[in-house]
Amino acid sequence: MRAIKNADRSRLIKAAMGEIACDLCVRNIKLLNVFTGDIYSAEVDVLDGVVVRVREEGEEALLPAAEYFDGEGRYLIPGFIDTHMHVESTMMIPENLSRAILPWGTTTICTDPHEIGNVMGLEGIRFMLENAKRSELRQYVLAPSCVPSVPGKEGAGAVFGAEEVGELLDMEGVIGIAEIMDYIGVYNDSPRMHSIIDEGIKRDMYLQGHAPNVRGSELAAYRIGGPESDHESNNGDEVRAKLRAGMHINLRSSSLSGRLNYLVEGCRDLRWKDYVSICTDDVHARDLLTVGHVNNVVKMCIDLGLEPIEVIRMATLNPAREYGFKDLGAIAPGYAADMQLVDNLDGGRPYAVFMGGRLIAKEGRYLGKDKPEGGMSFPNTVNIPQIRSAEDFRLRVPEGHKGDTITVNVLKPNEDNAKYKGLKPMELPVKDGCVDISGHPELCFVASVNRYGSGDMSIAVFADFGLLKGAMASTVSHDSHNLTVVYKDAEDAYKASMELKACGGGVCAVCGDFKDVLELPAGGLMSTETCETIAPHVDALKASIDKITDGTVKVLATAVISLPVVPGYVITDMGIVNGVNQEFAPVFSENM
Repeated sequence: MRAIKNADRSRLIKAAMGEIACDLCVRNIKLLNVFTGDIYSAEVDVLDGVVVRVREEGEEALLPAAEYFDGEGRYLIPGFIDTHMHVESTMMIPENLSRAILPWGTTTICTDPHEIGNVMGLEGIRFMLENAKRSELRQYVLAPSCVPSVPGKEGAGAVFGAEEVGELLDMEGVIGIAEIMDYIGVYNDSPRMHSIIDEGIKRDMYLQGHAPNVRGSELAAYRIGGPESDHESNNGDEVRAKLRAGMHINLRSSSLSGRLNYLVEGCRDLRWKDYVSICTDDVHARDLLTVGHVNNVVKMCIDLGLEPIEVIRMATLNPAREYGFKDLGAIAPGYAADMQLVDNLDGGRPYAVFMGGRLIAKEGRYLGKDKPEGGMSFPNTVNIPQIRSAEDFRLRVPEGHKGDTITVNVLKPNEDNAKYKGLKPMELPVKDGCVDISGHPELCFVASVNRYGSGDMSIAVFADFGLLKGAMASTVSHDSHNLTVVYKDAEDAYKASMELKACGGGVCAVCGDFKDVLELPAGGLMSTETCETIAPHVDALKASIDKITDGTVKVLATAVISLPVVPGYVITDMGIVNGVNQEFAPVFSENM
């Protein structure tokens, strides 16, 4: 697979031979060669967006280039490649994301649009593909494999089977199947997952994995089933097991996950790291403004003790080879001239970034000529007919229950890994036929409300979330992106849901007459504003959330409460789900 289509090889050959002049020469640089690990003085000649010659010290060009760029002794390294990310998590549409991350040295991203796919189906994927064409960034899409992530355990706005995935794989710009999250379905060889993966295999396309805590025979079966990579390992032993099984490991650090140290430990002492690359998964607008994108993961890996040149290779050549790109990830003849000039090999902000040999960013400033489209309109995807009043947010005890208390299965962070929730039976008071948590400041309610018109909804009790009063609500709720509401007061929960229904989705905080709403009208996931505009809105909302919480609650703290493919308990619009065995668990203890 090649990023540059229909290159005029005859022209490129003539330029390499010095018979025609090049468009650009980047000189006075120290080149990092990611094939050999060497660093040496060189000049790089570019024609038609392609590197045609790397001339080492003492080798002169036969013809002058049309333009020269003086690197002033800086390092020239390839542009970074993100092996796995969700554009929707940045809260920006693709064209605006491009403007935000190119100045940080990311020149290629491989994206999984399953967020918008769960909300708007094929129409949503088409929008992402078309809007990406307005950007300078190389944006490649993988066909979502799990819409919804676990059928029968959550409701979504669309359902993708083999037919839909096959249709996506035949679209221009789609290069494989995205994270295959139903790992249980893969290693149990379910007909649905088998048929979806077949669509990728028969086209010889890339199959991206997602297999947290999968080991032993299940890992062997998962790998045989087709997936080639993983970004979900939870410890070093798991990383090594997957690398030994021939899987690519993506070292991930996102705005939601901070377990990079475990991933680094898993590969640190291995002789070969060719199958190790880097991804960001979910990065929010504020982080993109302040610390960057792939460069930030590079920096953290170096800070954790990995050798800088090797880490840069993990962010350039390794991901290109993982996906099968023949002309990305290096600075060498025939490769796309996606390059960055950096002062140090440390993941800092580049001095200059080139896309296809054109200067696209300098000193942190985007230089592209394109302008945001703006003025786009999207359908309102928040359809919640089941919410009619605050009464719909009260957790009613089963009909016929006798007594002043009832035993409730409470969602509670696990001690060994707070990211995943366990269930703890608690005896709670019953008042007017409803569960009463007023005497337990550590508890709150959580509701998952189907927002695609099915009428489904479930309520549970949540411990140690950090909410002190009022309600938080969000339509950013992986992966089906139903409406998730965490609340102390049913009246506030109702107000919050109505706020998001009115604006087409987003995130909000409500307490009595106080409210703050971050509007995300594009599928309830994205804004059409730029990173510089969105980030202050997110900051303001975080300040509002701090007023009703203990200060530890993030803006997207509700984002993974409903994801049934994590190894813990979650709540979906259909009930409490055990992500380990993907079976339902009761809200009320069976011993009631």
